[in-house]
Amino acid sequence: MPQLYDEPITTETTASGIPAALHWRGTRMHVRSVLAVWQAPGEGRLYRVGVTAPGGEPGIAEIAGGASGWRLRHLWL
Repeated sequence: MPQLYDEPITTETTASGIPAALHWRGTRMHVRSVLAVWQAPGEGRLYRVGVTAPGGEPGIAEIAGGASGWRLRHLWL
């Protein structure tokens, strides 16, 4: 079962606003692929992305982006 972090993060995005990398607790994780995107009316987007951690290990992150910034919701490493 994943842990709920709900912590602020910074992201690097493509020109179209898709996450390309995320920075969390001093660690940069490269986004390998976007696995799913959800958006409820009036809400920010929720992305489930495949990431690569600094040591090269693969993982999955769930991140939310909206007017108030980006947040890491869940992380599976």
